[in-house]
Amino acid sequence: MNKFITKKNITYIIFSLVIFSFFQGFYYDENSAGGKGDINWILNNIEIFKNNKLKDAILNESFYGNRTPLVYIINDILNPYFYEYEKYRLTVFLLSLTGPIFIYLCLKNRYPQTDKELIILLSSLILLSPYYRTSAYWALNENYGLIASLISLLFLNLYIENIKIIKKRNLFLFLTIFFSSLSVYFDLKLIIVAMICFFYLINSKIKFKLKSYTFLIYLILGLPYFFLILEWNGIVPPKTQADNINTVTSLSRLKDLHIYHLGYASTIIGFYIFPFLFLKRKNFFKIIYDFFLTKWNILILIIPILYILYIYLNIEFKSYTVDDYWIGQGIVNKITNILFSDIFKKEIFTYLMFFLSWIVICLYVDNLIDFIILSFFFIISLFLWPLMQEYFDPIIIILTLMIFKTKIKLGYYNVFFLFIYFATFLSIANVYYLNLLH
Repeated sequence: MNKFITKKNITYIIFSLVIFSFFQGFYYDENSAGGKGDINWILNNIEIFKNNKLKDAILNESFYGNRTPLVYIINDILNPYFYEYEKYRLTVFLLSLTGPIFIYLCLKNRYPQTDKELIILLSSLILLSPYYRTSAYWALNENYGLIASLISLLFLNLYIENIKIIKKRNLFLFLTIFFSSLSVYFDLKLIIVAMICFFYLINSKIKFKLKSYTFLIYLILGLPYFFLILEWNGIVPPKTQADNINTVTSLSRLKDLHIYHLGYASTIIGFYIFPFLFLKRKNFFKIIYDFFLTKWNILILIIPILYILYIYLNIEFKSYTVDDYWIGQGIVNKITNILFSDIFKKEIFTYLMFFLSWIVICLYVDNLIDFIILSFFFIISLFLWPLMQEYFDPIIIILTLMIFKTKIKLGYYNVFFLFIYFATFLSIANVYYLNLLH
């Protein structure tokens, strides 16, 4: 019995359970992210492409969503099951199964000394994301952009590895640019992936002429989106702008930035960063000790204190958590509403979580580049309404594993903890939405 219970065997068991749960979720119509309601406007968009010529469908005044029509264009041309919803669901589900494959290829290159079994297991972590699963099961649009992002990061890695081999280098360079640009068309918030790829390419050891081509190709691939922005008079379709009046989608709305979202963004980011603290090379308690021993780190903690004081004095807590919201704000807001009924207790607990989440982020991030990347998510939170956790999941996990400079150590027990953490989150999400919808 003891010979059977080895770390590698446990790895295979966990991997099998994750894969099984992913298929089971599709079979039982799981809705662990509560996003099933998006089906209605997606089906409406599909009808637009079904009943109109492609050119007319792209600029149709009834087209709705926070993304470009590229998903519909590609499916209209290539997917014979696009207009049969149940079959279309299956194609998106099967497409989503490629996500772990691309993660595996990326991680294999980034952590060549790590056991293959552990890399295989880690590649399946995305299948525990409630948002990745829900998008896969109900043919939502999110996974197209995530898969394009994974492909672009894979080719970026291959480009860096083959920078001295001209033929391979040029091919990997173009494919990195192409798929990172594609990810933006699939999902605007994934512009962070395109920005990361652009930064790496421009700072790579290639001649200025090739860097100029890189900039030019990105510019050319971006022209269709610029055209849509001019046609829409904003970054999303006019119907979306009209329906989501609180989301800042054009220059005229910059005065309406949602300052209080910064705190909730920190709680969501902190939630995903927290388990990775146990993957850092330093001991967890050593990380805390070293952090509070440095006077500059103590000064950093003044930032959330000043922020909390500002919103406490200038914005009524009840207005942006109860009166104006029925969804959103992430896991901390949901936990707060479950634990407390008194508005004052909700406010105290929320501000405490703002502060603690900021500490978690500061404990994990130990370099400027990672902090700049995370700053992107703080910035976009100012524009979005409502602030949804799906804007951070699973892209934060992907960037932490595949891009962040902060060093982590992939050991069996650390990775097992990671899976227990996110499997627990998935289970709670399923129970929460099951109760909410019934």
